[in-house]
Amino acid sequence: MRRKTAVRAAFLLVAVALLIVTVARERDAIGAALGRLDPWAVVLSAAGLLVGLLAQMLSWRSLFGGGGVAAPPLRTAGRIYFLGQLGKYVPGSVWALIAQAELGKDHHIGRARSAVVALGALMVLVVVGGTIGAAGLAAGSAGSLRTYWWALLAVPVGVTVLWPPVFNRLVALGLRAARRVGPAPTISGGALLRSSAWAVVMWLAFGAHAWFIAAPLGAAGPRDVATVVGAFALAWVVGFLVIIAPAGAGPREAALVLALAPVMGSADALVVALVSRVLMVLGDGAAALAFARCRTVATAPDDLPGTTAGG
Repeated sequence: MRRKTAVRAAFLLVAVALLIVTVARERDAIGAALGRLDPWAVVLSAAGLLVGLLAQMLSWRSLFGGGGVAAPPLRTAGRIYFLGQLGKYVPGSVWALIAQAELGKDHHIGRARSAVVALGALMVLVVVGGTIGAAGLAAGSAGSLRTYWWALLAVPVGVTVLWPPVFNRLVALGLRAARRVGPAPTISGGALLRSSAWAVVMWLAFGAHAWFIAAPLGAAGPRDVATVVGAFALAWVVGFLVIIAPAGAGPREAALVLALAPVMGSADALVVALVSRVLMVLGDGAAALAFARCRTVATAPDDLPGTTAGG
């Protein structure tokens, strides 16, 4: 674990160093692009981001429902999810999951169910994000789609994994490998569908977030809208697949700059990526702060009769 953490920390330092070099090299063009940004566009972008974050949490929360299992109340779910999400900024691939599991214990949600829901939520976001990325780039810029065809392999693989019998079987095998005893928590097909629907809302809101930044920099017209939405979704998927990058830092911005090449120059695209990253960090912090005081211990899925306590 220490070796993996060191590798991820080193990767983050290299990514930050390369970003600083790029910004320094393009400082004049970046400064000019920043001067063209409308403050109201940034405000609208932040609003779209917050809507996307809320939909992301609801996509995760939906996986608790179905099969006679109740989802945690909204305030409880928000506290567990958004506080736990801060762990993604720590070098290492498991801190967000560990944080959510520990916060879930405060509300009587077993560790096994927390792990199952977290895994399912990530798979849903990748599958839906890859699909929207492919659709957006195909409609707006086939060239960008050809560049990132390999990332779209996550879609058929993810769809197969998210088929309830396959998904629940893989979960059972994973828990058995972790030497957890007892029946594994399962997720119903209805819960996966609801989670996917919220994921669509999330990606559209995140796409709007990116569009409000890109529009003052020259992106215009329906095809450019499709390209920006698709580019942001696909860049997020690329950042997720590069697992050594904390919160996708580095690969996500690089992928977004390349995917936006058909609609704007590299300096303008870099401004979109940087402003988006800053707003994302601030949004994660604001969401965590907003739900931080929701400490009421509520009846949670693993407390209900007929459900499995996994922790």
